[in-house]
Amino acid sequence: MWDEDDHFGRWVQFLCAIPLLALGAALEYYWWQTPSYGYYGHGVYGAGGLSMLVLGIRCLWYAVTGRDNVNRDDF
Repeated sequence: MWDEDDHFGRWVQFLCAIPLLALGAALEYYWWQTPSYGYYGHGVYGAGGLSMLVLGIRCLWYAVTGRDNVNRDDF
């Protein structure tokens, strides 16, 4: 499981990557477009959006290539 021949796992990772990328991009857009004025939650939007983008890219990378899965057990 979790190799190049695992088609089910790759489809699951692809289906998880789409909403992660969309929500991460929306949070990053919101973070860049609104002024902060010292508001703590503003930084949370930026960090959350960036985290979602990174995780979405990693999931999409595994779905396309079959390498470097985020759920692998052998670190």
